[in-house]
Amino acid sequence: MKAQKAAAYLLAISLAQSICFGNTGRVCAAEEQPGMSVTVGTTAAETDGSFTVDVYLEGIPEPGVSALEFAIGYDTAALNITGAELLYDTGAQAAQQRAYPELAERVFMCDDNAAGMYGVRWVTVLENTDYWLKENRPFFRLSGVLKADMPAGTLAELRIVPPAGLDPQAGIPAGYADPDNTVHRYTVNVTEGGVWKPIDETGATKYGDINLDGQITVSDAVMLQRAMAEELALSAAAYANADCEFDGMLTMRDISLMLRYLTDETGDVVLGSH
Repeated sequence: MKAQKAAAYLLAISLAQSICFGNTGRVCAAEEQPGMSVTVGTTAAETDGSFTVDVYLEGIPEPGVSALEFAIGYDTAALNITGAELLYDTGAQAAQQRAYPELAERVFMCDDNAAGMYGVRWVTVLENTDYWLKENRPFFRLSGVLKADMPAGTLAELRIVPPAGLDPQAGIPAGYADPDNTVHRYTVNVTEGGVWKPIDETGATKYGDINLDGQITVSDAVMLQRAMAEELALSAAAYANADCEFDGMLTMRDISLMLRYLTDETGDVVLGSH
């Protein structure tokens, strides 16, 4: 049993090469299945340059994902990544601890093993699909700090890329292995995000400028919607700027007013009016 589970673990983490290690050592791979999405959010850094940003999963096909591996690509001249916190707990870690103690710490793994690439791997050998990734929700929260000399009002990009050592054109490894040791691999669509360096975190309020880049764009409206959905936390200045109705609260009316402002061609819509 242990040998079989060790083989299953190797099978799961080698999705990048679409290789499966069965009892016969044969190599096999199935056609790619319908796609899923991995998205990095966009946020504004705090005054000290620190930030957190969430990575999301969407559109996961049935029966779910037992293995997913990618890297967060970033500019080392712009920021440092300091860690990642798993937000989507399927129970796989605890269940794998009970069933296979030798693999207990190998469900969610992160490492900064290559310059500008922060590796992320989620993999379980559990055959019970109840422990696999299935839900459309925040996956993990990345933390880091912007470099002090990064220009204010600029965006440090965070990209979803194939793991280090894999051909950049190969795509993101994701899928599962069935009982016949056949790998079923999903196509993965990615959306990049990033971290804004605020222009002036303590200066005058600019209503509607949620990402603190000095402009009011659709990106600000998206950030406000995500803040309202409690998908990200706003800094003090971003929160103040988000109060587009200037009533001391963040409500759907703030989002509505911002959207009207963005589509207004007459100049009649004003944000933050008393």
